[in-house]
Amino acid sequence: MISKLYNNNLKILFISIYVFIICCVEPPEYEDGLLLNIPAIVNENDFFSFIINAEDYSKNHSWDLLFNAVNTDTLYTSLVIKDYIGSISDSTYVRLYNANNANIFDVLVNTDVTTIESIPIEYIGSPGRLEFIADNFSGLIDLQLIRQ
Repeated sequence: MISKLYNNNLKILFISIYVFIICCVEPPEYEDGLLLNIPAIVNENDFFSFIINAEDYSKNHSWDLLFNAVNTDTLYTSLVIKDYIGSISDSTYVRLYNANNANIFDVLVNTDVTTIESIPIEYIGSPGRLEFIADNFSGLIDLQLIRQ
């Protein structure tokens, strides 16, 4: 009787383990953690981050930056464009303006790029607004602005 009870419990344990293993489903694996065609934005008084993983993306965005920069500060910029798939109809721009609406930089996105720069605020003014103008953009853009 005890061996029969032991065998039944052992069968239930094996069936439970089998069902658990077969029924478990993994979450989907994203290559970079970003959802397609949804920009990720962080806007702080000393940091701005814009990242988008896009496919045939055609939208315009503009963000007022929360920077509290003074002339003794330095602006560090990091721009990474990768997996760019160009086409004749693609005309995508990343534009940064200062608080007086003067252009700090105007980047035509047309190739993979990695760039890091530092610019004294006294020469460019405090960053005030960033525009992202996309027309049929496919690729990944990662832009970081850091005030120090």
